[in-house]
Parts: sequence; C-alpha cells; structure tokens
Amino acid sequence: MLNSKLIFIIAFIAVLTGLYGVADKLLSTSESVTQPVSDDGIAKTFTLWQTKSSLNKGEHLSLADLKRVQLGRDESLALGVNADVELNLDPQSLLNSSVEAGQYLFPEQLSHPGESGYLNLITREGMTLYPLTVATRNMIQDYILPGDEIDIMTVSSPQHNLANDMSRLDDFIGLRASMLMKRVRVISVADSDTDSQSQSSKISPSMKSSDKSQTRIVIEVDPEDLPRLTLAQRTMHIEVFHSQSYRAKPEADVSDVINNYTGVVELRGASENSVGGIF
Repeated sequence: MLNSKLIFIIAFIAVLTGLYGVADKLLSTSESVTQPVSDDGIAKTFTLWQTKSSLNKGEHLSLADLKRVQLGRDESLALGVNADVELNLDPQSLLNSSVEAGQYLFPEQLSHPGESGYLNLITREGMTLYPLTVATRNMIQDYILPGDEIDIMTVSSPQHNLANDMSRLDDFIGLRASMLMKRVRVISVADSDTDSQSQSSKISPSMKSSDKSQTRIVIEVDPEDLPRLTLAQRTMHIEVFHSQSYRAKPEADVSDVINNYTGVVELRGASENSVGGIF
C-alpha cells in the first residue's frame, strides 16, 4: 500500500515536471519568434515601410499608402538601416520626392509643416502664395478651411480709402461692391484668437495688430494677379466667401440697395461740388 502511494507521488511529480518543461519551451519559442535577437543581443529583424503604389512629389501620405515589412539584419544593413524606421506621419505629411511602387520609404523623404521647403510642396506649379488681409465680419468660424476655393469680393470708393476702416464713411458717391477674383485656393486660415506661432499648420502669417475685425488667409494665386491683389488690399474693403455659381454678374452699387438714391455732381460757376444722398 505504501509502495503504491509512493509510486503515485513520484509519477505525479514527474508529470508536473514534464508539463513545466513543455510550457517553458513553448513560451521561449514564442518570444524568439516575436523578438529574435542575435548572440550579441541586437535584434535580427527591423521594421521598414514600402509604398503600395507609385506616388508623386507633393502628395499627402498616410498609413493606407504603406505596407509594413520586416527585414533581416543583413538585408537592413545593406539598405543602411540599423534600427526600426519611424516615419512620424501626420495628416499634413507630404512627399518631397516621387516614389515607385514597392520602394522603401524613409523619414528624409517626408516634409511636415514648418519645415524648410514645405510651402513649395503645397504650391502648384506656376502659382505663388499671397497673405491676404480680409474682414472677419461675415466670416463663419471654421467654415472656410485650407483646401477650399473662395471668391474675393471688394467694396471700393473713389472718394475714400476703405482698406482699414469703413465706419467713417460719410458719403456714398461711387461706392461699389464687385468681384475681384473667383475660385481662389485657400492654403491656410489664421486664427485671430491664438498666437500664429502655435498654429498647427505653421503657415499663417502673424498679424501686426490685435484687431479682431480682420484676419489673414494664405491663398494660392497666379503671379500675374499680384499687382491687383496688392492694390486692392491697400485701398479696398475685402471679404471672402465660398466659391459658387452666379446667375448674374456679382456686383452692385448703392442705388441697387437704397431706393431713390442718386449721386449728383453740381456745377456752380467754375467749382464742382459733389453731393451724394437720398432724394
């Protein structure tokens, strides 16, 4: 009876020892598969990224465009890689060179906002960037965003400079609203409530004053439009709206909105007196 109990205990211990050995071997195998290391403790494989298709310079890049690849140490070293490749992608990452399908991608092939050359990548060929100061009175917050197309409307007067202040306008002679430009691409919109240096896009030019009635947007224009924009910014009141189709030419003068308004020029002797009002 005693011998039977002793045999049972010995057999039980042997089974436990065997199970422990099997479990330890399985765990060790799993670890060696997920994190293989060489005798000197350096990982045997490194993570790299391949492009799934050909991409052009200036295109946005996301993880959906890439395939994760594990390469052996020797293959990685042949490519000049001795550690996992980290791309630090964000929604505004752009390629600064064209790549072919299946090509390995490295951090130096990406540009991010605030880095040298980034603005050149977001500007289409033959176009240039221009910081335009606009009135915020009719702008809806977060309604016009980078990438949108806008129409630029101006209010002008031959008698007054409306670039900075319309509140002191004391007559309406020659006052006119008209379309300056259509379908202009927006690159960045400044947030007047925060410091421009903290903008996530890092593209917005800084304001020279804290006047919240105006803000600046960066737009993409043809270089031939720069003289008109420069003159308009210094003489006219400027507002922007989402681009749209118009049934008629988008322009108006005061007589279109004030009934019976007439701008009259009276000639008395050799002097000319301009009179504007409601009759």
